[in-house]
Amino acid sequence: MTHFQALFKYNKLENSIKNQAHALTKHIKNASISFNNITFTYKQKNILKNFTLTIPAGKKIALIGPSGAGKSTIIRLLYRFYDPQQGSITIDKNDIKNYDQEFLRGELSIVPQECVLFDDTIYNNIKFSRPEATNKEVWQAIKFAQLDKTIKNFPQQEKTVVGERGIRLSGGEKQRVSIARALLAKKKILVLDEATSSLDSATEHDIQEDLKKLMRGKTTIIIAHRLSTIMHADHIVVLDKGDIVQQGNHRQLIKQQGLYKKLWNLQKGGYL
Repeated sequence: MTHFQALFKYNKLENSIKNQAHALTKHIKNASISFNNITFTYKQKNILKNFTLTIPAGKKIALIGPSGAGKSTIIRLLYRFYDPQQGSITIDKNDIKNYDQEFLRGELSIVPQECVLFDDTIYNNIKFSRPEATNKEVWQAIKFAQLDKTIKNFPQQEKTVVGERGIRLSGGEKQRVSIARALLAKKKILVLDEATSSLDSATEHDIQEDLKKLMRGKTTIIIAHRLSTIMHADHIVVLDKGDIVQQGNHRQLIKQQGLYKKLWNLQKGGYL
């Protein structure tokens, strides 16, 4: 009865994010993104203050900074899990508040730090991102993520059941499933949220090559603590306490005194 009471309470919860009466359900075409004077406060804590950033269509933008700088909050706002107190976010010059929120989230693709897998086959876990995909398209995604080399050694190959949360797969194998999913989804906007942070260096290097191919032609937002993963981004935004403190590409930023150079010196071995 205690469990049922908790379940009934959950059923009464209402989403604070509401759709407009005639919310848009049109597909994103160019995928240019703008954050315009965003101010966001959560439980009386200022997370972002007048945050402004434009991401041109097809460009790779990296967000870096210490924990609590506001990187993940920016992604949550883009997915419209929250609305900012001030400012607006636009995709192709349309305010995301005008979109149906479920449709909006369906137009974004993400490779998260920990891939969420279902207790089902590898094949079905990949096809989950686009159920209407053909067998040929699923296999193209599998080969793209270099999963075919791994699953050929499994007794049931692509029909291997991964177990709860993918317990039968290694970290690298789970990330490749996530990459295959993102490719199969065929979305214009891609989010890489600490996509390689839990991997060893050798596996990270291999998966970085897959991610480079995945990012081609997509508007990409990369969140990372490891600077090696964002060196080749078109533009790097350095955040600290909700403010942009530096911007530029890797070559420009390592020549400047500031947070980026400090992080770079630490990670390349300067702390020894």
